[in-house]
Amino acid sequence: MNRTVDAKRPILRDIIDPNNNLHRQRLIKKIQKIINAKLIVYTANPYSPIPQATAIVQQDAMNFEDLLRTCGDSKTACLMLTSPGGDPNAAEKLLMMCRERFTDGFRVIVPFSAKSAATMISLGADKILMGYMAELGPIDPQIQIDPEKPPLPARSFIDGLDMIRERIKGGEAPLTYLPMLTQISPQLIAICEAAIEDSRNTAAKWLKKYMLRNDPAQADLVADWLSNGINYKSHGKVIDYAEAKNVLKLDVERIDPKSEDWDLIYELFVRTMAFFQSPVGRNVMKTFESESVSLNAIIQLIGIAAQQPGPVPSQPPSKPPEAPPK
Repeated sequence: MNRTVDAKRPILRDIIDPNNNLHRQRLIKKIQKIINAKLIVYTANPYSPIPQATAIVQQDAMNFEDLLRTCGDSKTACLMLTSPGGDPNAAEKLLMMCRERFTDGFRVIVPFSAKSAATMISLGADKILMGYMAELGPIDPQIQIDPEKPPLPARSFIDGLDMIRERIKGGEAPLTYLPMLTQISPQLIAICEAAIEDSRNTAAKWLKKYMLRNDPAQADLVADWLSNGINYKSHGKVIDYAEAKNVLKLDVERIDPKSEDWDLIYELFVRTMAFFQSPVGRNVMKTFESESVSLNAIIQLIGIAAQQPGPVPSQPPSKPPEAPPK
């Protein structure tokens, strides 16, 4: 990769018709020639009016299978991934599907961000290719207590209980913390501890099998650091190329921002973002694309409710047929 190009053009200004998925499919074909592998693309909509609807979910597997089918008998592929994360079990399913088909090599390209469960997918690749503004993130579990409020880190419940315990040991009156303790059930703490352990074990399993197969001790270390909520205290913490390479010792490659590779990858990314902001794409939660297919998972807004997503073609509806001559 990383062949230098002499001239650059402002990609955003060059976009004339962001609704046309054929533009993006042509770019995918060009990128495939450079990476010498099939390219599939999963992109979540950062502008969605319902952010939680853009999460990686089990239903994604159907659209994902359609992408994989377009790769034919190819044994090597890259997944271009942009996502804030989601269900870690669903993420592992998508990863498993890729590893089952692409037995000779599977890489992940991160042009912008692949956080949380999307980072989990990336850890199961042979290599991660990162743009200069790309970021990964911790995989510490988030627990949903109130469906109308954002999820909270599993570690926060455990640390909160430990904090109360230490203060009582230090001489503070136990009754002061009684109202708090009545809201922390033993079952919740057990769920949080199990979720952290499961995240750690899943990451370690895939790292040991592929990216860090020659260094299992480092695989365990990386899995623990990313999942325990201690080394990275914020779930949104930015893990850039330097952090991934020099601290976590992952097999990552930086895409030269002056290269033809980045020129095409960035254009594909920006065209997808422009599609999300268009009238056609504003209710699209995520796109699934390859050189020959473009699928959308959409939402239909009725008040504040969202219907179950389903795959639909990304291109605008065709014009109605003209009336026959009289």
